Order: sequence, then structure tokens, then C-alpha cells
Amino acid sequence: MTDLPELLKKVAEELKPLPETVDRTRDVATRLMGRLETFFGAGKVSVEGSFAKGTMLRGKEEADIFVHFEKTFPVDDACRLVVDKGVEVIRDEGGSFRLRYANHPYVEGFVDGIRVNIVPCYDAEYGKWITPVDRTPYHTRYVKTHLSPDMADEVRLLKAFLINDNLYGAEVKVKGFSGYVCELLIIRFRSFASLVMEASRWKPPVVLDEEAGITGAPLVLRDPVDPQRNTAAAVSLSALSNFIMKSKLFLKNPSTKFFLEKSSLKGLVNGRSFLGLVFELPQQPPDVLWGELSRTVGGLWRGLEQHGFKVLRGDRWADSHRGVIVFELESNILPPVMLNRGPPVWAKTAVDFVEEQFTKEGLLAYPWVSGDRLYSLLRRKHTEASETIQMLIKTGKAAISKNLKQYIINAKIYSDPLQLTADLSGEEANFFMEFVRTCPNYIAHYASSI
Repeated sequence: MTDLPELLKKVAEELKPLPETVDRTRDVATRLMGRLETFFGAGKVSVEGSFAKGTMLRGKEEADIFVHFEKTFPVDDACRLVVDKGVEVIRDEGGSFRLRYANHPYVEGFVDGIRVNIVPCYDAEYGKWITPVDRTPYHTRYVKTHLSPDMADEVRLLKAFLINDNLYGAEVKVKGFSGYVCELLIIRFRSFASLVMEASRWKPPVVLDEEAGITGAPLVLRDPVDPQRNTAAAVSLSALSNFIMKSKLFLKNPSTKFFLEKSSLKGLVNGRSFLGLVFELPQQPPDVLWGELSRTVGGLWRGLEQHGFKVLRGDRWADSHRGVIVFELESNILPPVMLNRGPPVWAKTAVDFVEEQFTKEGLLAYPWVSGDRLYSLLRRKHTEASETIQMLIKTGKAAISKNLKQYIINAKIYSDPLQLTADLSGEEANFFMEFVRTCPNYIAHYASSI
């Protein structure tokens, strides 16, 4: 029988950053802070995030550097100054950079192999936030006050547990658990083992702080820094449910694989029907782009179903250049004949339906009555899914994000999974492989042990 404490101790050691990378992160942060303080003033720059809180993971070394402004300083000017100066100091340190956007613009860079984020914020009074990130320094202080070094190891276990199945991150792309939510959960339950034991018994919605009076989310975890805010508001029902299921299977058969390994299990293709779109993407802030991709998936899904196709599943993937949308259908081909269901005979529109059928193009069988309802048979205009989705896109009969439409119109459309796979590489190919496999890593790992 697996010794759970010993297993978790072993994994925690593998997740702890190496001393030399901690030193390098500290050195990079110190150098950048010094340069920024020369411009913005002493005491106006702070280090936040996992490095400051001691919960950084090995291989994910990064430093969040916040530049503080007085509350009377215009937000647009603060963002512009931080972006301009952030780019300058990263360049001066020999690093690379790109502009990112969350609640407002910021700079992401890489210096000596360390990821850095340079972010504007305000020295807002407690509870009187000007931008959402103004809470962050308060979050850092709260976690540092309540989280012991041993508990920091427990946070790393939780983060790795979530990361291995794409459940970590509050961004629209993931809709999962943020780093701060992970820290609060460990502060609350004291250890990773206690948390997963409790989570294995959860039934959504899970309200951990009923006294907060917050409802309407799959998981409610009150922010001690801002009691009216649900820190877990971004966690989707699917992310929470996967965490619950993963906790059950992990406790049934604990393994380091749940934290550290991707499964090599291959999906079954024979007898299944897929439809894929591959297209170029515009440059947009990630959360905006992923929101538009999700809405486009929903619009195409509804359009396919309105034309008789049964959509079983759908998903999307993107990097900074290309996007992929995939569906699994009950079938890629529909019969040429369609049952046209009309109104009940007692409806005011019953006579209109009869008259319309005799003028319809593609009428195959005249109207008849079955039960209390009228029916006819029509020939389908579109019987292939690839042809149908192309029609939906080009005619505007599916709800597609306005900013993506010109790119989706030029998408390559595939109904053969082998041809789609041949057009994908790297993370794109991994995404489609996992879509075909259907089960997440943790289910595949559990299956390999039974």
C-alpha cells in the first residue's frame, strides 16, 4: 500500500525551486526594481506573486514587479509609463519582452531565463480599489502572514496537481484555480492531503464561506482581503468537477504521476467523426481572444445542430498566431431525406404550413398528419458537415465573433482526423491528441494502474 505522506514528501522536494534559481530570480528582481525605482522613486516598486510569497514552483521561476501610483494619478498615464519604462529596463538587462493585457496593459519579459511581469497598480485604501490588481499587495501580505514554509510546500503540491490536468489559472482560456485560490485553500485546510480528502466528498456548488452571502458560482471562497469578493469566481463547473474526480482517484491509488507526468495513452479514432478548423489569428489580448473563440465555438455548434448534425463535443486552442476549433459529431454525413416537423393541426399556422410545402424546393413527400401534427419530407441541401460549416461561416448563419470572422472564413476545414493531424504540430497536435483521447491525464493514469 502506498505511503501517502512519504509520496507527498518526495513530490514536494521535486517541486521546490533549486537554491540557485531562487537566487537568480532574486537577483533579476533586485536589478529591475533598482532601475525602476530610479525613475519612479524609492519605495514605489514591490515584488509580489509566488516568488514574494514563497510558493514558486521549480521550472516556473518568475517575479511579479508592481509599480505603485498615487490614487489621483490617471490610469492611462500610469499604464503608459509602466509599459514604456518596463520595456526599457528589460532591454537594458538584455532580456526579451512582449506586451500583455489583463485588466490593463503590462509588460512580460524574460531576463536570464526568469519570467518577469512589470505591472502598474495603485496605493489604494483598503477596499477602495481603483484597479483589480490593487488588491495584490494586500494578498501578498495576507499569505506571507498566514502561510508557513511547510505549508508553502503544500501549495506547490496543489499547484502541480492542478497544472498536470490544465486546471490551474483563472484566465478565460482555463477558467481554473488561481495561485491565490491555491494558497487560500491550503491556509484553510492546512495541507494538500486534508484538502483532497475534503474535496473528494464535495458536491457542487461548494460554498466554503456561507457567512459571506456569496452565491451563483460553482465554488465560493471568500477573499479575506475583500470579504464581498469570491476569489474562486473564475473556477468553472468543469474545472471544479475535474478537481473533485481527480481527488477521488488520487486517494484511491496515490501516485507521483498525478503531479508530474502526462499520459501517453492514445485515443481511439475508428468509428468516430471529427470536424476541425485551422486558421490564422489577429493580435489580441489573450482573455479577449479566448472569449471570442469560446463564443465562436458555441455559434458554430448551434449552427451545425440547427442543420441536423448531432454535436457531441467541441473545444478550441490558440497561440499568438494560429487557432484550432474541433468538434466531434455523431456523424459527419446526414441522410439526404429530412423529416420536416410542422405545427399541430389546431394551430393558426397549420394551413400556411400545408400551402408552403407545395412551393418548397426539395419537397420529397407531401404533407400528412400523424397524431395531431403535420409533417412533410424534404431533401437536405447540405449533408456533409464540412460543407455545412463552410456555408454557415460564409453566409453569416452562425454566430461568429466579429473580430474573428475574416480569419474563420479563410479557415482550412478537415473532416479526416489524419489530415487534420498532419496540419498540426507542437502544442496544436497535443491539443488535438488530448481531444481525441477524451479522458484527462489523471483518468488515464488511474486506468493504467487497475
